[in-house]
Amino acid sequence: MEKATFCLFLSLLISRTKLGDTGCSLPVDWDGEFHDSSDSTQDITITRYNNYVVGWSLTVFISTVSSWTCVDEDKSNNLLLFKSNQTIDVFGAPHDAYRCIKYGMLTIHSYSYLILANIESNAGNKRVLIMPTNTVADIRSACNQSNGLPSAVETIVFVKKGYIAKAAQSCPSPFLGCYNYSLNDGSTTYCDGTSVWDVCSDRTQMVVNYTLCSKKQFFSNGGVAYCAYSTSVGSNYYVTVVNADSTVDFTTTFRFTCYAVTSSGGYVYASDNIGACVQNQSPYNKSVTGTGTLVLSAYTFISDVTTETSDDNVGVIVGSLAGVVVLVAAVVAVVLIYKKCQQTH
Repeated sequence: MEKATFCLFLSLLISRTKLGDTGCSLPVDWDGEFHDSSDSTQDITITRYNNYVVGWSLTVFISTVSSWTCVDEDKSNNLLLFKSNQTIDVFGAPHDAYRCIKYGMLTIHSYSYLILANIESNAGNKRVLIMPTNTVADIRSACNQSNGLPSAVETIVFVKKGYIAKAAQSCPSPFLGCYNYSLNDGSTTYCDGTSVWDVCSDRTQMVVNYTLCSKKQFFSNGGVAYCAYSTSVGSNYYVTVVNADSTVDFTTTFRFTCYAVTSSGGYVYASDNIGACVQNQSPYNKSVTGTGTLVLSAYTFISDVTTETSDDNVGVIVGSLAGVVVLVAAVVAVVLIYKKCQQTH
């Protein structure tokens, strides 16, 4: 009986190892619907109790992946490994897709992550690891940097649905200001001289005036977006913004836009891309899924240096005044004592 029990345990252990199912526990707030900049076709839904993700759609050869399960984790390095719930047909042989992500918290309502995998031309040039079914797959093998290491340019952002404004962060310095702008789509220039791009009123928010120029920006009907993430690589910034429209159709309007941005000679240059930024995205060249290139000319700048809060300033002022009062009181006391002594003698 004991031998049979041990054999059953060993069999289950081997089976779990082959499937890569070595255990996973998603972060506590990863539950519900999210906007994800890597999926420009839909929002994603995460069910935490069974580590299940609907979304991150992917077509590999002739097979489609539409959902995933987290199968392994490395909490100390913020690594999660997801396995496709659909099998992929690779020339008649069954394969599985793996998505290893290295994540970090941006706000309590938003996260960023990178996909640790090579770009696969047979998967729509997405980063994904394809392995034969029943191959051993865990964090150690599937999240190995030799499988492919993206740059910070390709950072993906996801935001809890309903909390876009609360996930906002300050836009980077090239975008801080009020601008006139023009957009060139490769053949035609729009909005030249009759446009306003406002990041003055709120440094976390971009607002364009469609009354002055109706050409759509950041794939938004309303003309408002929030900065959610930015990073600098060399002289360029890469900025992910979230469309504030209540709904998007994933056809002409999208939730995320990523800008490659730089400033030179008194102008700001930028190119956009649906979703996340892509390798080699340049501020000066139209990207594959972008609308074109922007040239912005500022008529008002604002500083990107964070000033002290009013409470801090009040504390400093009150403290300084208190010190002066004590010093004056001490001087007055010394003078009075001296005069009293003079009168006594």
